Amino acid sequence: MLTTTRSVRRRLDLDRAVDVRLVREALSMALQAPNGSNDQPWQWIVVTDPARRRRLAECYRRAAGPYLDAMAAQAAAAPERRGVWRASVHLAEHLHRVPVLVVPCLSVSPADFEARFADLGFPPPVGHVAHSVYYGSVWPAMWSLMLALRLRGLASAMTALHLAHAREAAEVLQLPDHVTQAGLLAVAHPTGDSFRPAPRKDVDEVLHRDFW
Repeated sequence: MLTTTRSVRRRLDLDRAVDVRLVREALSMALQAPNGSNDQPWQWIVVTDPARRRRLAECYRRAAGPYLDAMAAQAAAAPERRGVWRASVHLAEHLHRVPVLVVPCLSVSPADFEARFADLGFPPPVGHVAHSVYYGSVWPAMWSLMLALRLRGLASAMTALHLAHAREAAEVLQLPDHVTQAGLLAVAHPTGDSFRPAPRKDVDEVLHRDFW
């Protein structure tokens, strides 16, 4: 499961409805993920309304344009990158049709979280440790959600590109001002049942013992 759960972009079934109860069950498991001081600062917006999904997808496409252009140049120079580029283009073009979008949020702003670390007496600058704990308190749960969805026969794609237009997305989701979005998961049934490990660097290329 750990080696074959990955972001699914081109094989999401855009025509099959998703039982939101399965997403709820998966999320209840994902909430066991580690987070800083067990503060559990997360909130989760599960979006099924077609109009809101369409508006979120519009935010995503506007943000994805420059990124996909850069990926296209990389794919032209490195053929092994073409598959990722094509899959990313497909997701951007069809995101509005994905039956469920999940937007994980944090119920405190980055600035307020940084101030909290300063109040605890951490020497300046506190930004590095504060931001690491901040986003590190929700991304493990996002990964756990992907795994829990997979256990229920669902596939997902994790992304964060729409955050380039986070204010517009916040209006779509009617978020309070103090709430910060952390990413987006596109959730659907997969087309087909074959899952395989993704190409990754060999562990010996990234493992260091005792020092760099």
